Amino acid sequence: MTTWHVLTGEYPACRAGVPGEGRACGGVGDYTRALACELLRRGHTVHVWSPGVDPGASDGAIRVHPLPDAFGAGARAALQSGWSAIPGTILLQYVPNALGAGGLNLPFCRWLQHRGGDVRVMFHEPYFYFSWSPLGNLRAVVQRLMAKLLVEASRTVYVSTETWRRYLPASRSAVVLPIPSTIPRCGDPAAAARARSELAGSSAELVGHFGTYGEHVSRELEPIVPIVLTARPAASFVCIGRRGGAFASMLRARHPNLAARIHHTGPLSAADASLAIRACDVMVQPYPDGVTTRRTSVMAPLANGVATVSTAGNLTERVWNDTKAVALAPAGESSAIAANIGQLLDEPAARVALSVAGRRAYDAYFSIERSVDTLLASQ
Repeated sequence: MTTWHVLTGEYPACRAGVPGEGRACGGVGDYTRALACELLRRGHTVHVWSPGVDPGASDGAIRVHPLPDAFGAGARAALQSGWSAIPGTILLQYVPNALGAGGLNLPFCRWLQHRGGDVRVMFHEPYFYFSWSPLGNLRAVVQRLMAKLLVEASRTVYVSTETWRRYLPASRSAVVLPIPSTIPRCGDPAAAARARSELAGSSAELVGHFGTYGEHVSRELEPIVPIVLTARPAASFVCIGRRGGAFASMLRARHPNLAARIHHTGPLSAADASLAIRACDVMVQPYPDGVTTRRTSVMAPLANGVATVSTAGNLTERVWNDTKAVALAPAGESSAIAANIGQLLDEPAARVALSVAGRRAYDAYFSIERSVDTLLASQ
C-alpha cells in the first residue's frame, strides 16, 4: 500500500481525534476529505497538508498537518524544510489562487518541478482568465507559467473535466477525475418523506436547487423560478444550501405573488441536505458555461436519484449526452429549462427514468469509488 501526501489549499478543520468536527469549507476541501477517506478505507496511509489546520489535529486515522509556511516563502526554504526527502506520493489539489502569494506562487511550482519522485497534480482549475484588469492579466500570465511548471513536475496529470485538456500545455494525456458528490446518498426514505412534508407544505409538486448561490449561477436560476411557479400553481420551489436564504428572500421580494411558494432550508449538515434533495420531485441545476464533471452541486441530486434538469454550454462534456444523466437545455434559455421541468413534473414515468439514468451514470462515472479506482490504476 502507498503513503499519500495530499496537499490542498483548504480542508475541513477538525479537533484532534474527532473526524469532521469544525468548519466545513465546501468545494476542494470537502472533495479532498472524501478522497482521503476512500484511500484510507482501501488500506493506504494518508497525510493531508493544508493551511489553517491546527498542529496535532487529526481526522480519524487521516493524519492532518499544517502546510509549512516554506511553500509560500520560496523554493529554497521549502527544500530546507525537508520536503525534498518526503516518502510516498505527493498529490496536489491545484487551484491557482489557493497556493498563496496572491495566486502568483511561482517558487512553489518550481520547487515541485525539481523535487522528483511520484508527484501528481489534480487541476481543479487551470488559471485565471485574461480581462480588462492589468493586475488580472499579470495573474493570468503567471498562472499559465505555473500550470506549465506543474505539468512538467507531474508523473501523472489529472483534470476535473476533460475540457481542461484544451487549456493545459502538453496535457492531452491528462486523466479525468470527475468531482463526486460531497453530499451522501440518502438512506432513509421515511425521513425524506418527512422533509418533503415540511418543505412542500400543501404543494403537490416540489422543485429544488442545491448550491451556494454564487453570482453566475444565481443569474441563470433567477428567471427560471417565476416561470415554473407561474405556470404551475401546485408547485413550490426550495433553495437548498448556503446563502439559499438570501436568494429566496430576493425572489420573494421581486415576486410577492409567488412568495408563499418560495422556501429555503438554511444551513444544513450533509446528511440533512441529502434529505432535502430527496424530498424534491425535480432538481434544477443551471450553469452559464454548461454542466461539467467538476460541478459538485449537480452530483448531489444524481447520487440521490432525483431527476435533474441542467444546461449545455461551451464547457459541457460528451458524457452528459452519452449517459442521458440529466435533461439538458441550452444555457441561458430560461423558457426551455422551465419547459424541461414542466415535462418531468407532468410525466412521472419520464421522471423515474431520468432519476435512474442519473444514479447509474453517477455510480459508473462520477463517484468517489470510481475516482480512486482511476487514481490507483495510474500508479
